[in-house]
Amino acid sequence: MHRPPLRRNIVILLIITVLCLGFARFTASLSAGVAVNPFQEILVPLQGGVMHVWSGVASFFKYFEGIRHLQQENALLKQQLRELTWENNRLREYVYENRRLLRLLDFKERNTRRFTLLGARVIGRAPSNWYSTLVVDRGSEDGVRKNQVVVSDAGLVGRVTAVTSHSARVLLILDLEGAVGAMVQESRTIGVVEGGKDKPGLLRMVHLPYDAKLEKGQAVITSGLGGVFPRGIPIGKILKMENEGNELDKYALVQPYVDFDRLEELFIITEIHHVPEPVLYEESATEPEQAAYQDEVHPDFEFS
Repeated sequence: MHRPPLRRNIVILLIITVLCLGFARFTASLSAGVAVNPFQEILVPLQGGVMHVWSGVASFFKYFEGIRHLQQENALLKQQLRELTWENNRLREYVYENRRLLRLLDFKERNTRRFTLLGARVIGRAPSNWYSTLVVDRGSEDGVRKNQVVVSDAGLVGRVTAVTSHSARVLLILDLEGAVGAMVQESRTIGVVEGGKDKPGLLRMVHLPYDAKLEKGQAVITSGLGGVFPRGIPIGKILKMENEGNELDKYALVQPYVDFDRLEELFIITEIHHVPEPVLYEESATEPEQAAYQDEVHPDFEFS
């Protein structure tokens, strides 16, 4: 039976090593005397060859020892690289989260006069109904109730449809069942915003007046009609007008302000503060007084 090449090479190296050691000891004993004899002169070249071979064998084993050390060092460096990569990703995630939370905090401070806002995180979302519902980490123990309105710092998200002790299900405005009374901010045109039938991620503003002439880029906000959604919450902007065969079935395609694909944190409006409207100013009122009145009667919802 033939030996494997590696085993055969190892056996050969061992034989050479033994021969080298034997010749080295033999020639060393001959050179111990003072006088040089002819037999020693014959063995001197052989001794040089033996020492050369021995040096090569030693270098061979030293080479493999160096490879072993390099492999260990390489494995250690790879482990350190993995740990540093994890740490770097963790720190970057903290930076992004801090930016989002700062925006949310600023939004909350600017809207405390109108609403009591409860912060929440998205903890559940099914791919099969990605544009329909989501689950947040706040429930009845936190004061969450059914039909409370949900917003982000960008605009309207939806409303609460089911509540447990520590979680709640939110129906998004993108769902066909999440219709919202809406109004075009510039023209004051009234309608209803609902989820797009054939265009996920977009909205449709329907039930428009037959003479409605809406323009691209106009803002759509909640109208306050219906009793669930307070007036003035940003919904989206108009992309274009379309129809389903005739002028009576025309509708506006709306791009929501909220990026529902990247929604992570939001607010639940647990209480709406009814700010009293000021007394109508007289024609003799000064311009600053008139301006202050207009700000009170038509307050802008302070979303960023």
